Amino acid sequence: MNMRYLVLIPCLALFAATGLQAHHSLTAEYDQSKKVTLHGTLNSIDWRNPHAWIYLTVKEENGSTSKWQCELGSPNAMTRQGWSQDAAKAGDELVVEGLLAKDGSKTCSTRNVKFKDGRVLWSQSQRPE
Repeated sequence: MNMRYLVLIPCLALFAATGLQAHHSLTAEYDQSKKVTLHGTLNSIDWRNPHAWIYLTVKEENGSTSKWQCELGSPNAMTRQGWSQDAAKAGDELVVEGLLAKDGSKTCSTRNVKFKDGRVLWSQSQRPE
């Protein structure tokens, strides 16, 4: 019986450490001082754990287009904020407000998404009081 614990305890510790390492800090990946507002067309929504993502084509000031990926909260948190997989469809025009990635990529952490019809959906727990 003691031998079982000698094997079980290190395995549990390794499993717990792996789960903790997988999650990241917002400030580790995104610059809180660099806010971005993107006006774009939705390409797709990736609705999976640990975070959902939306992919946009954004028209730049010079007329060219660029592809952006915008991180949302977990699907569970997003559902509590009024989202669903069907909240937006490919081709919808959106305005996304978020924080730029520190690595310089076209990636942001989404704060909210505004739709052409006036709806605003908040990411994670960012809904104002």
